[in-house]
Amino acid sequence: MNKYFKSGATLTAMALVLGLTHMQPALAGTADELRLMRQQMAEMAKRMAVLEAKLTETAKQAEETAERMPQAAPQRVVTSGIDGVKLSISGQVNRGVLFADNGDDSEVFFVDNDNSSTRIRFIGQGQLTEDFSVGTQIEVQFESNSTASISFDQSGPAGPNNFTERKLEIYFDSKRFGRLWLGQGDTASNGTSEVDLSGTSVIAYSGIADMAGGLGFSDGGMLGPSIGDVFNQFDGLSRDDRVRYDTPSFSGLKGSVSFIDGDRWDLAGRFSGEFASTKVAAAIAYANADSRGDFEQFNGSLSVLTPFGISVTGAGGTRDTEGRDDDAWFWYAKLGYTFDALELGSTSVALDFTEAYDIDADGDDSRSYGVFLVQKVDKIGTDFYIGVRNHELDRPGANFHDVFTILSGARVKF
Repeated sequence: MNKYFKSGATLTAMALVLGLTHMQPALAGTADELRLMRQQMAEMAKRMAVLEAKLTETAKQAEETAERMPQAAPQRVVTSGIDGVKLSISGQVNRGVLFADNGDDSEVFFVDNDNSSTRIRFIGQGQLTEDFSVGTQIEVQFESNSTASISFDQSGPAGPNNFTERKLEIYFDSKRFGRLWLGQGDTASNGTSEVDLSGTSVIAYSGIADMAGGLGFSDGGMLGPSIGDVFNQFDGLSRDDRVRYDTPSFSGLKGSVSFIDGDRWDLAGRFSGEFASTKVAAAIAYANADSRGDFEQFNGSLSVLTPFGISVTGAGGTRDTEGRDDDAWFWYAKLGYTFDALELGSTSVALDFTEAYDIDADGDDSRSYGVFLVQKVDKIGTDFYIGVRNHELDRPGANFHDVFTILSGARVKF
């Protein structure tokens, strides 16, 4: 007996009770009065049947509507140990399968994708006034068999089997005066070679060495320099212990300067804006590491995304290293297209090319090119990707084979 039958039975029972109640005086009356009473009861029963049908249909519609409605999001339960301080936890896991062939050896590796490593972060923020806030960030990564560390001759998973630091910092933020950072984190110039609006940076960007940087070129069966040795996008001074200041944004333009442990320093400018529905992002930087790394460098990048989904990205940089005859330099270009092939999320495809000179040794000429696909699934915070890349190295007096790689996997954010 379902709920709709139960409701109908209830209405029918009510009709019978009302009918019997009205019958009591009728039994003592004339035959005409009895017939009239029976006619009234029959009319009432018809009306009750119509009402019952309408009630059943309404209940069915309400149930179907409830089934179509999206489920309410689960309640977030992360709390801070300090009243007035907001705590958020986020991170990602990025795993893949890498095939590599250097002309003399081929291997399959199960890897952590160093283009965007597995990591977790904790961010705390307290608002002192409407203009001024204080925050802290702890971000660490844990890469097992990182694509940047693997090698053809390894006997086990590469890389440290532990958490490594990315960011351990505090900041003081003012909407009017900018932001001051203190601790381990991004230097002012970090990321300035990596501006990319193509939607494919999880598998490919100017940091060529992140996809398979630990793998070595082969010359007659002898392993030579690795991909990471001969490709470098001079992306500033990375992350380090520093004090950094960022100006407020003025029409999308922001400046930064930092002073880094070891008497190094850098400065950078960034821009982000939109013109006629076309997105533009750019960065440029200068870094001076003469006191420790014995070099200074200039670098920058630019990316444009049109409203049609076509993107163009470029990057370049040069480094003057003390004791080297030639300055090292590189350039990078990417053409991409983002479209909505599936309702799950955007689809992005891209191809790129880069060339680097004198990175590891004077006279080196390194080239790499590839094609890539990324499919986003927004509902579960996941990017599925696959990329194919070839690496070439010309060095005087050597004959290195190309290193060919294919990487496929998924990055899941939380």
